[in-house]
Amino acid sequence: MESKLFENRHNLVYFLLSFFGFITAQILTHFYRPYIYNNGINDYGFADTIGSLASVFVFCFFVWGIKEHSDCDKNIHIISSVIVYSLWEILGLLGIHGVFDWKDIVAVFISGFITFLIKQLIQKK
Repeated sequence: MESKLFENRHNLVYFLLSFFGFITAQILTHFYRPYIYNNGINDYGFADTIGSLASVFVFCFFVWGIKEHSDCDKNIHIISSVIVYSLWEILGLLGIHGVFDWKDIVAVFISGFITFLIKQLIQKK
């Protein structure tokens, strides 16, 4: 029996979105963020939250790109990711990991919402 890397077209779309989302977040983190910081530009916190804005999107789309999942499972993935990334940020508040930033928690929720909207658009096509 022959095994395909991508089970269907949606898997490929999700995988490519994940890949390009990850690459974009890395480029923005390594070039845009230092530029904003070095020039004292107020971008309303975007440079501070790049990773959090991409987190749910990149993770969920990567998982969905590898294997087909039901719509219910995809919604659970989104909710679970938002919770895990938010808890990870809260570890900074407790002094266990990194530095707490409320903007990152807001960004994770925005990422979850955007992930849900894009998932809905892809499923309708």
